[in-house]
Amino acid sequence: MVGKENSGSYRNLSEQFLLTQKDKKGAFNRQYFELYDARLKSLKGRILENAENVLGKGNFECVSLTDVTKTKDVLVIGMILKKIAAKPSILKTLLSEDKVAYEDYEDEEAGDLKRYTENAEDHLEFECDNQTVKLEGNISMNDCATGCCAGLFGKLGDEDGVFEVIRVIWPKIRVEPIDLKMKMRKSVIAFVSGLELSGDLEEDNGTISSFEYFGEWLKEEEEMNVERLVVLGPSIDNNVVGCDVESVVRTLTLSRQDKQMSTKALTMLDKIISSLTDQLDVDVSAGVGDPCSSLWPQPPIHRVCLPRSGMTKKQVNLVTNPYEFSLDGIRFLTTSGENIDDLLKTCWKWKSVDAMENCLKWQHIAPTCPDTLDGFPMADRDPLIISTTPRFMICGNQSNCEVRNVALDDRENICTCISIPKFSKSRTILFLNLEDLTVSWRVFQNDF
Repeated sequence: MVGKENSGSYRNLSEQFLLTQKDKKGAFNRQYFELYDARLKSLKGRILENAENVLGKGNFECVSLTDVTKTKDVLVIGMILKKIAAKPSILKTLLSEDKVAYEDYEDEEAGDLKRYTENAEDHLEFECDNQTVKLEGNISMNDCATGCCAGLFGKLGDEDGVFEVIRVIWPKIRVEPIDLKMKMRKSVIAFVSGLELSGDLEEDNGTISSFEYFGEWLKEEEEMNVERLVVLGPSIDNNVVGCDVESVVRTLTLSRQDKQMSTKALTMLDKIISSLTDQLDVDVSAGVGDPCSSLWPQPPIHRVCLPRSGMTKKQVNLVTNPYEFSLDGIRFLTTSGENIDDLLKTCWKWKSVDAMENCLKWQHIAPTCPDTLDGFPMADRDPLIISTTPRFMICGNQSNCEVRNVALDDRENICTCISIPKFSKSRTILFLNLEDLTVSWRVFQNDF
């Protein structure tokens, strides 16, 4: 269910992330190439538009890959493939004794994001009109990800099957300028991610008491006027419901105790959300591990899972992941972070905000979906294309608090990329002041 408008100038802009009857019909008889084809068709016009700005109108010829020669620089439009030797395959995962193929990851501390080991065999390929070539020249592994649509200006190299890149043309960024004449209200919106409740009272005690401390703080700090809280999933620990090959099998044969833990976790979540909704509106966005499909874009958690929250004075919106909305004319795009984690695995140099900035450049929320990020098999549309660039892009469940202002065009429009760590680990909540668009964090540590 997409939440209704409820306070101020709030608008839910997440319709594109909801599955339609057309999307569902015959979905599991489809191949994923249909999604990639829809992505390329949607972005091709924007790539050509940007090529005219970058290369100059009439200064280039756009051709099929089969028509490229070694003597003339031309523009080809297609999809980039990032070939990484260490990337695990589903067969490798299934054959692995412990069901998780981590031997191709660099050793890192427990709990850290595991990134693929760099290999001399790693390279980029480009697919256009069912033809594939290896890429060399003015492009690197750090510039892109599998699934990115781009225009490449260049020609065939001396070596067979190689395209020599002179310049990369990304899709034209679409921006919705903020009305500077609009008077901003003195209001604050809060963001929290990764509650990860397990259903074990002893294990969850620190998270619950810290979240209750936040509720008490809201009552004492009424002058801050925090009017909305956005909860980014997973709110339920994915070890409870399972989201990898091993735990999916385990989930299908849950013991009575496992079922009780899953039910207790939902009851805890319902209780702590409902404790806040007399004071402010709450948007609950799903994450991988929450009781809904794990295929991106994720649908909202069903309202039957949180019956108590639905009875409160203020409204609880159960929303999609990704989740896009506007408040006072300011556009926000949030995700639970799986898309960014998947990108970070393929590049040691990137931080969370680097990956988010790249998503803006590529004009796609999760280009690796459905290659290494599970996605629904769409037929004639790609809901994860960024149709209008937000003023704020917020990503949950990251390792650190990070902020970066990204310039979007010559008109001085910017997007602020923000990463938020898990509340279950950091006890950190983000506050965004709508009056002056400033960002701050506060730690609500109440463990005992």
